[in-house]
Amino acid sequence: MVAILLFYVACFFLGLVLCIPIGPVNLEVFHLAVTKHNSQALSIAFGAAVGDGIWATAAFFGITPFMSNRYIEALFLFATALVTFALGIASLRDANFVQRIEQKELEISRRVKRKRWAVLKGLSMVLINPLGIASWMICLAFLRKFEVYIPMRLSYEVVFFFVVVAGVMVYFSAIVFITDKMKHLFNPRSTGRVIRWLGYLLIAFSLIFLVNATKTCFFHPASGGVLLR
Repeated sequence: MVAILLFYVACFFLGLVLCIPIGPVNLEVFHLAVTKHNSQALSIAFGAAVGDGIWATAAFFGITPFMSNRYIEALFLFATALVTFALGIASLRDANFVQRIEQKELEISRRVKRKRWAVLKGLSMVLINPLGIASWMICLAFLRKFEVYIPMRLSYEVVFFFVVVAGVMVYFSAIVFITDKMKHLFNPRSTGRVIRWLGYLLIAFSLIFLVNATKTCFFHPASGGVLLR
């Protein structure tokens, strides 16, 4: 029982810690929080948390055939590059229209539709990156080495899934909360500047993913790594 409790506690914090490396989801959540769209930011965070829970559960059951196929991994990385590049361009566009974006009267009619798709957006941003399963495989292998594990029974795996989701949500909720408390620092001009730099960062990440996709496809076999969120 002690090992099971330690496993859940460890996975909660692993879900939180694995989110820390800055990546597309981090930048998109911060972007929405800065522009005062907290509900959309949390919706994307929830979608990303569910995606991370799916990767963690897949790693637990050892569902990793595609990780040994470099062409499939390259395809996922290429898709990640495209999505990240599109988000970067969208951020650069929004940076030029911050004052219009902040006119809430014009945004109310759009928010319902945006929130409806935000969860799927966060989910897809995580699931198209195959390194998610590799990160969890490494962490779970480390826990197993110290005999901190759970039985192969559905009830335990369901709890494991929700523990991972909770850890990820705590991290992203903290980002949204802190950004909301500091929103008085973000006037339209400074907000536009921040969003513009976020756009540049996202485009830079898209180039990194594109380079990794090219290397994986043509030069190296598939290999694991730490997921950038």
